Amino acid sequence: DKDVTGLPPHKMARLGLARTFQTTQLFPAAPVLDNVIVGRRLHTRSNVFDAVVRSRRHRREEDESRDRALQELAFVGARDLADVLVANISQEARKRVAIALALATEPRVLLLDEPAAGINPHETEGLTELIRSVAVERGVTVCLVEHKMRMVMDLSDHVAVLNHGRKIAEGPPDAIRNNPAVIDAYLGAEHDA
Repeated sequence: DKDVTGLPPHKMARLGLARTFQTTQLFPAAPVLDNVIVGRRLHTRSNVFDAVVRSRRHRREEDESRDRALQELAFVGARDLADVLVANISQEARKRVAIALALATEPRVLLLDEPAAGINPHETEGLTELIRSVAVERGVTVCLVEHKMRMVMDLSDHVAVLNHGRKIAEGPPDAIRNNPAVIDAYLGAEHDA
């Protein structure tokens, strides 16, 4: 019940809130594994001194971060990409890596901004299954903004529909699917013909 408006991302992450972006925000010149390890930094205590002297704590945290990042990559189906530079992977793989990075922070709530943007229908189906696994297997609450209605209806328990920034409908997927205001706004009047 905290207001997170205006908080820097690391403070939001400490509160259990993670997000991905429509356009993935990864480090393209770094390997996939290093990108996911960044999400683990939230849970480490090593400092510059520890890194310089390669303290026991630093080595332990480094190993734990690597192991956890590899687990997250396996969970999202991208384990085989661990050593590949982000610049050399597909858009769909980048989406999966961004989700792995978010999961590495151990969120309670995951916000996804158009997770299926720029990927084909087959890839969208796979991503839908992954997002369902995040919610079911990890117990993470997922909130997504998405224009691919099949994905929204397949994943959601509750849907809110906006049209030009104004909420026009809210409720379970079946009610939304048959809502006249939603049909008119998104399918047009010729849908009835």
